[in-house]
Amino acid sequence: MDFDLVVTNGTVIDGTGAPGFRADVGVRDGRIAAVAEHGGLDGAEVLDATDLVVAPGFIDMHTHFDWYLPLPDHDRRLTPLLLQGITTITTGMCGQSVAPVTELSEPILRHRLGSYGIDGGSQKEEQGYFRWHSVAEYLDALEAAGVLFNAALLVGHGTLRYGVMGKHADGADPDREEVGALCSLLREAMDDGAFGLSAGLGYEPGMYARSSELLDLLNVTAAEDGLYAVHSRSYSRISPIYPPGMETPANVLSTREQLELAQKAGVRLQLSHLLFHGRRTWPTYHTVFEDVERAADDGLDVAFDSFPYTFGNTTINVNFPKWFLEELEGHLDDPQALGRLEEELETRNELLGRDYRDIILMYGGAPELKELEGLDFATIGDRLGLSPFDAYMHVARKGQGSARIIQDTYSGDAESEEPLRAVLAHPRCAFMTDTFVFDEGYANRAAYGTYPRILGHYVRDVRLLGLEEAVRRMTSFPASRLGLEETIGRVAEGFAADLVVFDARNVADTSTREQPDATPIGIEAVLVSGRVAARKGQRASAERHGRVLRRQ
Repeated sequence: MDFDLVVTNGTVIDGTGAPGFRADVGVRDGRIAAVAEHGGLDGAEVLDATDLVVAPGFIDMHTHFDWYLPLPDHDRRLTPLLLQGITTITTGMCGQSVAPVTELSEPILRHRLGSYGIDGGSQKEEQGYFRWHSVAEYLDALEAAGVLFNAALLVGHGTLRYGVMGKHADGADPDREEVGALCSLLREAMDDGAFGLSAGLGYEPGMYARSSELLDLLNVTAAEDGLYAVHSRSYSRISPIYPPGMETPANVLSTREQLELAQKAGVRLQLSHLLFHGRRTWPTYHTVFEDVERAADDGLDVAFDSFPYTFGNTTINVNFPKWFLEELEGHLDDPQALGRLEEELETRNELLGRDYRDIILMYGGAPELKELEGLDFATIGDRLGLSPFDAYMHVARKGQGSARIIQDTYSGDAESEEPLRAVLAHPRCAFMTDTFVFDEGYANRAAYGTYPRILGHYVRDVRLLGLEEAVRRMTSFPASRLGLEETIGRVAEGFAADLVVFDARNVADTSTREQPDATPIGIEAVLVSGRVAARKGQRASAERHGRVLRRQ
């Protein structure tokens, strides 16, 4: 037999944006060895793709799964991603990577495991967390245990800050010696194989970083030809980070800051999960797009990513201003601080055009909150006999910082999604899930249906973009953002045999508000490293065929 496997008689959409063509794909030793006219290839195994599309495996541009990959059973948790066609993940996002680890950062990172739904106590030791220190040791550990799909890591700015400054990273500015240590730790992480730097400027400790600190780190990232992926300071027209009464919307100022920093450093910029939070923020998308295109015309290598839903998951603390977070434990039980916070959040909700019905509890982080998961905070308040604000604070206390929420009005709602469609249709937009997968709690639909939703709803039904263009932005485009355009993301000879076979006529996201974890339809087969990893909505093998990717 000439090939280990032949995918025969499919319509190949190769990931470049070119029109599809009928062909057979021959796989040998985990790579695509031939793309030829139908009928000319002979393989030990044959996968019939008649009336189906054969595309490169989908690349998820933004995940937090570096925290899950060390779990001995991570494939059980992450199988929903595989079943929707994802074969490569980019992880370590929003400034929070699980490596590198120092003596100062280890207790902080251990505490953070709870917010990802990873059990505490001795189980962390059994799972082997933080048996690594460097990024190289972390990647080696993953490689030894095996991974479900291919994984590329960015190193988190917040993790670097904790590694150098410890608990003082929350609220303090690094001195020059500490900035030098941050840069050294970043350089070492990239030499170890990290693909760049991520920042989470809406979360602790990233929210405390000044532009000058970020610029120093971006200079290192640019010198190493890495990618800078940033969760900006604000995604809404008002923000506690910026002074009240500003004429320019906060999210516009936030985006401009990152564009200017990237231009100064000459670094490749990825604006993470570009969205417009709150109904009164939606009209600002025109200005943000104009700013991005102007920067691109001036020579900046800039792109962004998004998910095809008007909601997304985040931490319960995301709605707290900096002053409240600086003394969080004390403020949670301080009537004066709570009174001030309630007034601020009420004003903010009104100015944003949202309310507590737009916030759903995803994961409570405490047994007594389990029955409330999947409910919005207005309903939770009714259940508990509390106001929506008091219900929100009750969950924040009981969850001890580990509670996660799903917020609606991200670039749209059930009635209107004009900004979301504009984002998804933009040629600089890659796609991603940005989801958490818990053993318990209410699921984020993005973990189950992101790519089928784009292919089914937005390509076939709405015709927001063409099929070839959608596949390009799921495959070769994100591969090029990572610097992997010569190895993954295309159906061509020499490329990794990561493939998705799907039915373009029927592919669909079947998840709903009532059943968020429903398996999609129309994803007929998923190949990782030339091996069939999933078929017709189920794992096809207990083996892990993924590769740990390292920047060269």
